[in-house]
Amino acid sequence: MNHDPPDPSAAERLAAITRRVVDLVRRTQAHGADADEALAALEHAAEVLAPHAYEGALQQRSLGFSELSPIAAAPTDLADFFPYSPIVGLRNPLAPPATFDVRDGRVHGRVTFGAAYVGPPTSVHGGVIAALFDEVLGSVNVANEVGGMTGTLRVVYRKPSPIGCELRMEGWIDRIEGRKVFACGTLHHGDTLLAEADGIFIQGAIQRLAEARAEAARQAG
Repeated sequence: MNHDPPDPSAAERLAAITRRVVDLVRRTQAHGADADEALAALEHAAEVLAPHAYEGALQQRSLGFSELSPIAAAPTDLADFFPYSPIVGLRNPLAPPATFDVRDGRVHGRVTFGAAYVGPPTSVHGGVIAALFDEVLGSVNVANEVGGMTGTLRVVYRKPSPIGCELRMEGWIDRIEGRKVFACGTLHHGDTLLAEADGIFIQGAIQRLAEARAEAARQAG
């Protein structure tokens, strides 16, 4: 296995072309020689990349997971802060990606979901919308330096979320009670409310996870 650190530019370029391939494969009507040629190219790409795959524990903030480095300041560029996020991460081919902007303590975002995310006809899968809200609410907590792991997440679906259209979301902190952070968010298409969510996030849970992994590693060693 190659232990060199990842090349961010290469990772982002590979993720971008893979997003395009995923969309085309989802919508393809290719057959015969064209399908075989595409398959051979993808198999070759997998063979080239396989020796460079990182095999350790993973996290959204970096490729590997050994310990959680302290956050120097509240991040304003969440795609840079979470480069491997399945929602905003430019190095994650599963990410649409959504774009988040922090203004006055709130997260404002935009996203367009393609064919790979279809649930009901012409609409985004409800589970994908839930994942989007989890990221929006978690990000607003991080942006306000009260990040924590999701305890509960409640999503109310008002209208189907259309595929191939720009959707707009917003997240904010409602209140904080001890270690519990209560966050809320909305999702719109134009002026139409598509869904809304609220969740409880537990501060300190990520640090305890890191400590538990570190202790397990010490015992194993």
